[in-house]
Amino acid sequence: MENHGECSKPKKSKCCSSWGPTGARWADLPTVVLQQIFQYLSPEDRKNASCVCRHWREIYFHPKWWKAVTFRINHDNITKSKFLASTFASIVSKATISLECLTPQCIDEFIDLLRLLHKNNLLRSLVIEPSHCRLDDSVDSLICAGGERRIIEIRNLILDVLPKLREFSLGGLEDLAYFSDSFLRNASPSKITLLGLASIRDNLAINQMNYFTPDLMSSFKKLQILSVDYDQLSNTFLHNLKELNDLQRLIVHVHAIPTNHSETSNEAWKNFKVAHPKCLLRLTVVHAYMDIRKLHLQVLKENMPLSHIKVFFCEYVNLELLHILSRFYKNTLRSVMWIDSLSNVPGSWKFLRPSHNPDPLVLITWLCTQFEELVLYGYKYPEENLVAIGRLKGSRMKKLEIPKNDIVTESIRYRANPIKEVEKNLKGAWKPIYSGDLHPVIIDPTLGDSDEFLLPYILADLH
Repeated sequence: MENHGECSKPKKSKCCSSWGPTGARWADLPTVVLQQIFQYLSPEDRKNASCVCRHWREIYFHPKWWKAVTFRINHDNITKSKFLASTFASIVSKATISLECLTPQCIDEFIDLLRLLHKNNLLRSLVIEPSHCRLDDSVDSLICAGGERRIIEIRNLILDVLPKLREFSLGGLEDLAYFSDSFLRNASPSKITLLGLASIRDNLAINQMNYFTPDLMSSFKKLQILSVDYDQLSNTFLHNLKELNDLQRLIVHVHAIPTNHSETSNEAWKNFKVAHPKCLLRLTVVHAYMDIRKLHLQVLKENMPLSHIKVFFCEYVNLELLHILSRFYKNTLRSVMWIDSLSNVPGSWKFLRPSHNPDPLVLITWLCTQFEELVLYGYKYPEENLVAIGRLKGSRMKKLEIPKNDIVTESIRYRANPIKEVEKNLKGAWKPIYSGDLHPVIIDPTLGDSDEFLLPYILADLH
């Protein structure tokens, strides 16, 4: 007698590949049915369901579930990067490339990924998010023969995919910004809604401007978000944006003010606002060590629709500029970020000098109706003014960020805990940033790379 364990009769195998009296197999479900089933599942449930069999796993990798993919290329996950590239590069619609760009092996992987994306007819968005503003620091990629081969190949691969794209950003990469004119000429004006052409300069000694022909802009009528370098900004450039139908955000990066640069006029910005009433300007200043002192005289114009100003590692706080913000941009200014490494040099104490009263940041908080974000690193700031900012803006202040080491007690006026008072005024949990939570480059400029800190803030402007 056949042995069935403790059972007197055999039982049907509990196999997930079969069901029903006819013995139909789960694996044989039509693709269209499986797609409809997967449509009702969460991403995690789809992942679990893909383990049932090979057929189900093929449904899991259908392009409809992978319209947006972030490809992370780091030296310690090359194997995973290769798998993601081989699996998704041919089906993704929106590709974001998070690139460790100072490692030759990662640059090679980046090129391989671009080759795969080049073959993808579904691709509509290519956004590069580099770890640093230059490619492969081990060679001068614009001069050395090997480096030039890489840069030219990367440029050519990008040129090939541009006609398909609705969104493109070079992520501030200085090496690629030199090809902006070529990128614009290959992009499809009838498709593009986002263009990130602004760069982050690593070597300010190289005075090569990232320039493209302003007339090219007039044909990009669907463009909504645009970033460019200050080199590009002129009355002619603003005039050529007049033809755009729905420009919502203009981002300008300032590294220096070229001696031969013609300033934009107040009248040009007035006309710009008439043509683009919904468009706001974001100004980002990086490593402008000398020109930060005259930014308010040569760059800022009263009719600019300025909403955000970010200043990174200029080693100087321009209080005259901060005072102008509350006078010129009462109805548009939303965010001020002024960031340097912590220090005790005389210039870091400027906010505490009586000659600079009233405090420009308090004035901004009081007078600018849309103001909601203040980030200040590297400059001593009186706690009583911090309390005043909390009182003036209250819960409308979405972000107030300052290191604990930069908060200075000037008097015994506030016997209560000022941090608790700021928290109470903001009507939410709040505390200053303690040393253990600061990026190394903020604590000491020799301990880290400023690119690693500032790039996430700058790239966020495109989102």
